[in-house]
Amino acid sequence: MRAPGAADALGAAGSPEAAPGSGAADAQAPGVADAAGGGGPEAERVAAAVLRVSGVSRLTGVWGRPVRLGERAPAAKNALPRRHARVHLAVAAGFRPLEVAQAVRTAVTAALPDRPTVAVLVTDLD
Repeated sequence: MRAPGAADALGAAGSPEAAPGSGAADAQAPGVADAAGGGGPEAERVAAAVLRVSGVSRLTGVWGRPVRLGERAPAAKNALPRRHARVHLAVAAGFRPLEVAQAVRTAVTAALPDRPTVAVLVTDLD
C-alpha cells in the first residue's frame, strides 16, 4: 500500500532519484525552514530512536530524506520559533499505524533536548 500520490513523486524506476526536477524531494511543509543539510548527529539520533520503536519496520525516503529537522515559524507573531522534526517510515505488519506514529512522536521528542514538534508520515505498510 502506498500513500496517495506516492507514485507521482517517484519516477518510472520507483525511486525519488528517478524523478529529477520533480520538486517532490525538495517540498516542505508551509512555515518550516529546513536545517542546513538536514542530517548530522541529531538526525542520526532521531533515526535511531525511531527504529527502536516497536512496529517501525524501516525509514523511508519517498519524499526526500527520511528524517528532516527544521525550524517552524511561530503561529503568533510574538511567539518564538520552534524546531520541527518530520519522519517518514514504514509500519510493520500487525501493528496499527496510528499507535506506531504516536509512539514515534514521543520517542523523537524525548531524543532531542529541545523537545521539538514532530510529524510522522507513514509512507508504506510492510
